[in-house]
Amino acid sequence: MTVSLPIPAGSAELTTDWLTQALRAGGVIDRANVSVFAVDAPGGAAGLYGQTVRVTLGYDRDEAGLPPSLIAKFSSATPQMRAGAIAAYAKEVHFYREMAPHTSLPTPACYYADIDPASYLHVILLEDMAPAVSGSRLAGCSEKQARLAVGHIADFHAFWWEHPRLAEMSWLPDPDFGQNPSAQQSVYEGWWPRFLENLGEMRLPDPIRAIGENFGRHRARIEHHLFNAPPRTLVHGDYHLGNLLFASEEGGVPFAVIDWQLLRRGRAVRDVAYFLSENLLPAARRAVEMELLTDYHRRLLAGGVQNYTFSDCMTDYRLALLQRFRALVSTIAVMPFTPAERQMHVDVLLPRNIAAILDHNPGELIHDWLS
Repeated sequence: MTVSLPIPAGSAELTTDWLTQALRAGGVIDRANVSVFAVDAPGGAAGLYGQTVRVTLGYDRDEAGLPPSLIAKFSSATPQMRAGAIAAYAKEVHFYREMAPHTSLPTPACYYADIDPASYLHVILLEDMAPAVSGSRLAGCSEKQARLAVGHIADFHAFWWEHPRLAEMSWLPDPDFGQNPSAQQSVYEGWWPRFLENLGEMRLPDPIRAIGENFGRHRARIEHHLFNAPPRTLVHGDYHLGNLLFASEEGGVPFAVIDWQLLRRGRAVRDVAYFLSENLLPAARRAVEMELLTDYHRRLLAGGVQNYTFSDCMTDYRLALLQRFRALVSTIAVMPFTPAERQMHVDVLLPRNIAAILDHNPGELIHDWLS
């Protein structure tokens, strides 16, 4: 994928010639040419930070390995959103170009990926993994799906645990959460009243309100611990059911991970805390949580991780639950969601996160980290 082609701003700018050149540059086709294509949107083309479409392909000759369809990702159709998301675009392009081929974590094959930081445009052509389908955050996942998700991410975390290459990834900047804690507190305290306003009639349990009201002055300390302090690995950053694929009744791969725009370095178990606390119904989480965390830690050790006890893992897990609450505060307060999207966060994701925090001794969390 060393050939650099003009980067389309969206599917309307795709042509048979451009698709042919991109697939040839990626080594997907040899002598064949794309002769016809059709575009449709898998689950909706326009996301908050970008556009994703399915492209069905036809060719002028038969050739082994020709993909009948692919998934194309483009930058946001909104110029302002494109500019704000350029770092996220770069992370995903670099992941598919440089890292996906060297990890055992199942991901779609990448046919072509390129980015132009000057124009904030990027494009990624990926393997269409249908009939596998993404999970439903609203419905929550099954125990089988949870085991797949936690097991696979454990092996990924173990592989990249304090890996020498982590320091070489200049395209993966580290916000230093240990710097200027007063500014981070001020930003959080600006979110808090807007968060409460957007909750509507929802009432926070007293321990959760206490956490929310005290989090700001401890935000830098907690997020520095989770994202800047060793031991660190690669963290997917957005490890939820919408970004995980599972086999459907029609078939498909058993499991795969997509959407690497929030990739970062950090404490590994943050991905697990995000997934377990918000993607399982509370009763389902309680039934498997400790077993899955025990197995997660076991797989880290089996993958070569040393000097990281289960007690360390649980401390990080509980702190990550607090950090996810902080993330939900900012999301509900300021993200430009539709009313329906914001309501899903208020009615579904936030109550699940709150339930998980309450299950892990919030009084002790407040005493140890928020007092």
